[in-house]
Amino acid sequence: MTDRSNEPEVVVVGAGPAGIAAATMLLSQGARVTLIDEMPEVGGQYYKQRLAARGLSRGRDLDERVEKSQDRLAALHGERFTALTGTLVWGMFAPHQVAILRGERADILKPHAVILAGGAMERAAAFPGWTLPGVVMAGGVQTLLGREGILPGRRSLVAGTGPLLLAVAAEIAEAGGQVVGVVEGSQATAPLRHLHHFWGQMRRVKEAWDYRRILDRHDIPMHNGHVVIAARGDGRVEEVTFAQVDPEWQVLPETERTVAVDTLCLHFGFEALTEIARMVECEVAYDPDRGGWHVAHDDGMRTSNAGIYVAGQIAGIGGADLAESTGAMAGLSAARDLDLLGERAYTAQAGPLQRDIAHRRDIARVLNTIYSPGAALPDLVTPDTIICRCEEVTAGEIDAALANGTVSINDIKRRTRCGMGMCQSRVCSPIVRAYVERKVGATAEEVSLITARPPLRPIPLGALADLSEMQVGDVMTVADE
Repeated sequence: MTDRSNEPEVVVVGAGPAGIAAATMLLSQGARVTLIDEMPEVGGQYYKQRLAARGLSRGRDLDERVEKSQDRLAALHGERFTALTGTLVWGMFAPHQVAILRGERADILKPHAVILAGGAMERAAAFPGWTLPGVVMAGGVQTLLGREGILPGRRSLVAGTGPLLLAVAAEIAEAGGQVVGVVEGSQATAPLRHLHHFWGQMRRVKEAWDYRRILDRHDIPMHNGHVVIAARGDGRVEEVTFAQVDPEWQVLPETERTVAVDTLCLHFGFEALTEIARMVECEVAYDPDRGGWHVAHDDGMRTSNAGIYVAGQIAGIGGADLAESTGAMAGLSAARDLDLLGERAYTAQAGPLQRDIAHRRDIARVLNTIYSPGAALPDLVTPDTIICRCEEVTAGEIDAALANGTVSINDIKRRTRCGMGMCQSRVCSPIVRAYVERKVGATAEEVSLITARPPLRPIPLGALADLSEMQVGDVMTVADE
């Protein structure tokens, strides 16, 4: 058997479009690649979406893309490729140590370089009743439909902002569920002001048009410029009230209407999962054009720490096409920095990729502008509204912390326990930041981000006990430095 121990090894964290593109590029350049994903199969949320409703098309171009993804997944094989699925990355330590958990066993990987392509998480929003059973996230609904063939409920309302609302409503309807409406916070005219950016992007336009035709076929009304202001029910959601809003999402008086539902599907965009990068002090930046906080990087997707690269949503919210391009670019840069190809070959391949990334970022900027939650959304919160579900911290408790001069989210966490629960602040952190910015007029940089510490997810204590003394010693040495 060929000894490949001298070949540079790169760990790619995240097996969605970005991670797959990065792994494919690295393999083509002669690297050893270990691709890690928490899910049991590679593909990510985008590639693995399969609809339970037979014959439902999400648009010809999108169907073709998902089919093409299967060819890309099939190409990931060979002696130099290892896929660790069902594997949790629970921490990272400088310079390139990746802490993983497979089953009940923990391990520390020490590759030559790491590409972080862990993606993003859906944003929620707080309002009276948002914690009731029956209030679910749109991504969870797609998982139920695609993997399990289960409807989220009998009578659903889909609400929030972004193109995903149309897709979820269409999928529920085609799978046999009743959708009483789609409540979209952005104004109906908002996309029209940016039409010139969509020339050459007819696939995106056609996707939206296909979904709208499905909604029309099922008589599903579209309520643009509206937001959900309350959910009510005895033990679970039974009715939802929504109202018309202005462009800042300030509720207009006497526009409320209430509908009976057993399910409320929410989606308010995406939040980049930057924790793993922040554990090794990679620089982050805030930019609304990129969906908010993201990991800073250069044109080659290199972070501020040598040997660590980012790709996909962690580098800025922008969809699957952009994720693939940034993944390929990150893989190419890692290969160059590991001397797997020369500068001339790198430049020749990097140029087209960088131009493609710039073009796709322009489209992403427009979408992030159109579908960004309005500044007045936190005004829906009342003092007894729960902000942190895990620790049951209310807005009133956060108000008390603010009254004492607190602004940073880390200080709020220390004073209220907000963000200390099982989700490790993934759900509540964006809500708290928006609330504080609105309440006291603080900037995103002043509120900042909750400090990322291991483990990123709860793990068995016994798994840590099984780590060798050498592994623990290496990690502790890094921590002490």
